Amino acid sequence: MNIKKTAVKSAIVAAALTAAVSAKDYSGAELYTNETWKYGKFEARMQMAAGSGTVSSMFLYHNDSYLGGNEPWVEVDIEILGKNPNSFQSNIITGFGPGNGQPDRKVTSEKHHTINPASNQSFHTYGMEWTPDYVAWILDGQVVRKTVKGQGDNNQVEDLGKKPQGLRFNLWSHEDAGWVGAWNDNILPVYQFINWVKVYEYKPGEGDNGSDFKLLWTDDFDTFDNNRWSKGDWTFDGNRVDISPNNIFTKDGMAIIALTKKGQEGFNGQVPKDNEQAPASSSAAQPPSSSSVASSSSIAASSSSSAVTPPSSSSKTNAIRALRTTPKNIKELRNLVNAKGAKVSPNGHKRYRVHFEY
Repeated sequence: MNIKKTAVKSAIVAAALTAAVSAKDYSGAELYTNETWKYGKFEARMQMAAGSGTVSSMFLYHNDSYLGGNEPWVEVDIEILGKNPNSFQSNIITGFGPGNGQPDRKVTSEKHHTINPASNQSFHTYGMEWTPDYVAWILDGQVVRKTVKGQGDNNQVEDLGKKPQGLRFNLWSHEDAGWVGAWNDNILPVYQFINWVKVYEYKPGEGDNGSDFKLLWTDDFDTFDNNRWSKGDWTFDGNRVDISPNNIFTKDGMAIIALTKKGQEGFNGQVPKDNEQAPASSSAAQPPSSSSVASSSSIAASSSSSAVTPPSSSSKTNAIRALRTTPKNIKELRNLVNAKGAKVSPNGHKRYRVHFEY
């Protein structure tokens, strides 16, 4: 009899926890490659979403970073923070997330770069180059930041080499108004449009036109290629939306990522035209002007101390944002735990990743 009561109680708790983590009022989306790479060049022609409270992004990510503990965190970001569509935030996240009794030891290095016309009013070509020696961010053929191995004291470029990364795009809303702006759902729906994506492998001295990067593939999104891409189906703490596969579409040669109210997933609007020719591909292997290269001061740590410098407000929210997980084929919800492995209430703990054990 006691066994029966326990089983019934467990089923009720599991159902309640499932409802709790899926009860958000909004739906966003994340598109990610099935393949990962160790170094490369990644380009996308996009018109980003924008609206106060939103985050519209393109980024590289090691799929197991969220595990924390002794699993390295490896990530390189391009993010449009909805309160200011006239700029994008570049960032590297390295170190280790919390887990296995270890505290959060991630290191971030944000910079902001002007976009004109605004990112949600026009298509632009965004690029990231990742090599053993540097990481660079390229906007419309111009290098806007280059972080070189050995800059500062955090060795972020070197640490990125610990794991391969996949290419991802997502659209969601953070709960921290100081980072992304105050939320007002009257802006919904909003969309991120991707005209094309190009992925290059890192081939020093053997790349296209004498470069270090050789084109692997181009996706023009005439159809959705399930062999190349997957759609996210999860959420994470600090995010006011559920990541839903029902908010990713292809139409008129575009991939479309949507942020909508729950139950209103879809796209019935007009796909914007990309009337401009994409700029010729460029590389940060050629030295950019001094004004466009991030100085060593952009790395957040003091050379006189071995301790990691506490992140700024935007660094902190970005690190929280990055605490993501990708559960698949969950058959039985057993526990709801935070990033430190402790059981938690489904109604709190906004500073930690919530994930499933299955």
